[in-house]
Amino acid sequence: MDVLAQLLYLLRLVIHLIYQISYLWELLKHLFQPRVPFRYPTSKTQRQPRRNQKYSRSYITDPKNRELQHKLLEMLRGDSATAKRLLKHQRQLHKGKSDNWYLEKVIYDLERDRRCL
Repeated sequence: MDVLAQLLYLLRLVIHLIYQISYLWELLKHLFQPRVPFRYPTSKTQRQPRRNQKYSRSYITDPKNRELQHKLLEMLRGDSATAKRLLKHQRQLHKGKSDNWYLEKVIYDLERDRRCL
């Protein structure tokens, strides 16, 4: 009986030793793996607009945009710098809207402000 207890104790020590060796092996494996630089995941369907492209393509080509642009410039008596400044300000306040929306908003605000005078 005493020999059997010693064998079981020895078997338990061997199992514990094997477990510790496998644990150390995993630690060493992670320690000596080559490091890969971290990259944020990007998907092709969700591209960010280019930094140097400030306006969408429809802003230039849409005929309704052209009409609204001409109306805005007429209201400002041809002052394109003021028109750009007003549009830029609306883009900062209301991000993610369409180009037509920005033009209509600036025109609406100008008309509203001029009625108060």
